[in-house]
Amino acid sequence: MKLMHFFILCFLMLILFPVTSFSQDEKKINKIDYKLDYNLNGVFSGAGGKYYLRQLGDEVLWYGEEDAVSPTWSNVAHGIIKGNKIIVKWADVPKGEIMQSGNLVIRIDSNDELVLLEQEGEYFATDAWTRIP
Repeated sequence: MKLMHFFILCFLMLILFPVTSFSQDEKKINKIDYKLDYNLNGVFSGAGGKYYLRQLGDEVLWYGEEDAVSPTWSNVAHGIIKGNKIIVKWADVPKGEIMQSGNLVIRIDSNDELVLLEQEGEYFATDAWTRIP
């Protein structure tokens, strides 16, 4: 008799409390999916210097310098692509004379054009980068 009550209880639970499942479409709605249609690998010019960019998925790394032999400034940066923006942390390195650092928000206009939107920390002289062919 107890076994019969157990089966009836299980049957009622299945009917009254259906299992909720999420389809793949519902999961995609809740997830922010940034399309990475960019290819930023290459050399860019800006503020009288060159920036050597490397893109690894949604990450961007660069080394920038005013002059290859005796630069006044040289820096490295690491950033993350979010939508059409790159959120960057940068710092000068001792190859140059200037020792500053800060954070940047850069807009990706195309694979060949980048524009500075915001900066915090010490002054960053470049406000636009253009790919060098």
